[in-house]
Amino acid sequence: MIEISAIISTYNRAQFLDGLFSSVLEQSIDKNRYEIVIVNNNCTDNTEEICHKFIHSHPEIKINYCIEKQQGLSYGRNRGIEESVGSIVTFLDDDAIIAPDFFETTLSFFSQHPEVNAIGGKILLKYMDKKPNWYNPFLASLLGYFNKGDKEQIFSNDYFRGSNMSFRREIFHTLGGFNTSLGRVGKNLMGNEEKELFYRFKSKGEEMWYVPSTVVYHLVPIERTYSSFVKKQAIGTGASQRQHAVIQGRTSFVISVISELMKWGASFILAFYYFLTFRFAVAIMLIRFRWWVSKGMLSR
Repeated sequence: MIEISAIISTYNRAQFLDGLFSSVLEQSIDKNRYEIVIVNNNCTDNTEEICHKFIHSHPEIKINYCIEKQQGLSYGRNRGIEESVGSIVTFLDDDAIIAPDFFETTLSFFSQHPEVNAIGGKILLKYMDKKPNWYNPFLASLLGYFNKGDKEQIFSNDYFRGSNMSFRREIFHTLGGFNTSLGRVGKNLMGNEEKELFYRFKSKGEEMWYVPSTVVYHLVPIERTYSSFVKKQAIGTGASQRQHAVIQGRTSFVISVISELMKWGASFILAFYYFLTFRFAVAIMLIRFRWWVSKGMLSR
């Protein structure tokens, strides 16, 4: 019986799919306990060829392959939910790999905590080239890093990240899926769909947990460390924050502006520290990143 559905919504990331598929094949649970739902979100590369090759090579695994014509990660994820059959659904990024016990630890937590409907886990980085010279803990999330430590805990002032989040499928039937006005569409780097989902669920009384034993490794290709990519991602982050705040209402927008001003103050303090310790690349990127986020927030 299918217990967990792994949903992969993909757009033009064919070069990473073999790594993700291999990590799924290495899972510690029996293959008849999980399924893979691949949602091709109008890919123009050889994604379809790679997926069909994988499907034909592994008839022992239940694989559901479909094409979602509505462009956008939120559309793709929602389609994956519709296509899935497992009581637990987990969303896998097409540029990530999962730990060998990922499915096992995810199922185990939900089994032991029947009152919990949503969890998020640890996301570590796997560099495909080298760590950028601007890297620092305050900008690590730009590369997909998320780590709240090794203790299970309820999310309170934070929320799960898209590279590692799992749910009881029924929660989407009662509280709805991902907001399709938010999230990445094609090549843009908008986001905040996970944040909106989290706080919508939280407002309905859901208790969501951070489960560090569920580990995902996010791949970092060299081009993701270039300032041109960081700029695009930062502007997308700012625009997403504005859009999310507008959805929530005027008060939320004012709070987001105040929060951004506070982050500017913290950025200046951190940049000054890194300048004093001769880590100029880090200091410069901190200020540039903040500027790009603010630019995204002020754009329409």
